[in-house]
Amino acid sequence: MNRLRMGLLALGLAAPGCFQDLTHPDATSGLRTDAAAEGGDGVVNVTSPAAVDNIDYRDELTKHAGCTTDGLNYPAANILGYTCAAKSYDFPAGVTENTAKPIVLLIHGNSDAPDSWERFPAGTGKPMVAESLVAAGYRTFAVDLRIAKVDDPQGNNDTENAARNIDHGWSVPIAQHLIESVLGAYPGRKIALIGFSLGVTIIRDALRRATFAGRVNPWARVADVILLAGANHGVSTFAKLCGKNPTMRGRVACELGPRDNYSPTDFLKLLNGSSGAWETPCADGQNAFGVTGLCGGNTVRWTTIVMKDIADGSYQDEFVSQASSKLAGADNRNINLGDVDESGYFFNGLLKNHYGAARSQAALTIMLEKLGQ
Repeated sequence: MNRLRMGLLALGLAAPGCFQDLTHPDATSGLRTDAAAEGGDGVVNVTSPAAVDNIDYRDELTKHAGCTTDGLNYPAANILGYTCAAKSYDFPAGVTENTAKPIVLLIHGNSDAPDSWERFPAGTGKPMVAESLVAAGYRTFAVDLRIAKVDDPQGNNDTENAARNIDHGWSVPIAQHLIESVLGAYPGRKIALIGFSLGVTIIRDALRRATFAGRVNPWARVADVILLAGANHGVSTFAKLCGKNPTMRGRVACELGPRDNYSPTDFLKLLNGSSGAWETPCADGQNAFGVTGLCGGNTVRWTTIVMKDIADGSYQDEFVSQASSKLAGADNRNINLGDVDESGYFFNGLLKNHYGAARSQAALTIMLEKLGQ
């Protein structure tokens, strides 16, 4: 498996507070806005989130095939309360953690693993996100969504899932568990989240669900959300896979909707809101999902990075475009058509354009710039 990943990506690609009860949003009713939450770094007392757009969230992690450290080729990160797999990056010689900086959580894309954040070839390639972060003093963890444990039939990629793609039902509970565990294990510290490809909507949904789970209010302690080549408004694989492949490979494409002639799915309605009103919670330091006061006075910096479209209106990125990646309220950055992944990381550079948003020097420069603000 390793870099081949059995074929192409299908991206589809803690102190008590005094928040009032809120009704959890669903795909049709939206979020109640008559119950304003009060400030503070506390929890939101709400009902447990329900399934969205027929998404079967695998919330019972003890029975989740992907929440395991079995078979890892690296030492599992030791995070208090966290039971799934993640990788912790060591600081290089002469560098110590800067505790004034946020802890960075990296969420990889589909058919991938934490090594998508690392130099390639290992030990000899140019430093990538993981190496650059620890060199700058950031404590850094990368979630591992364990695609090797995918339990779909894997005989082909048309009606089965040989590529071992995952959907939000598989991935979001693990990412949410990591976010909540790190916030609990490091009280008083802020976090920053960086997601690539499918990892973008995984982060956004995990934060949404954490908001309404009632265990922690993430928004009071999120410093930055940096989203790389995300399908926030559709993905290129929708027409090919949605409704034609019943496995997670097809379901994740259905969740994200069409990149061309985009029409919001129920899943994305909950993340984006009406006319993009919910796309960047707490970007103003006040509002999240239509409710004033959830931010605890904290302003979250949102950034998107994606390869720019070709001048004739077509796309060089294999899965997304400027329009599908862009978020209202974010600093939406574009890298140039030559800013590709030159390392050959994925299948000898098969998706070098898409990976450029995470593994080009131009993208890395923007990430470090934003974190350093």
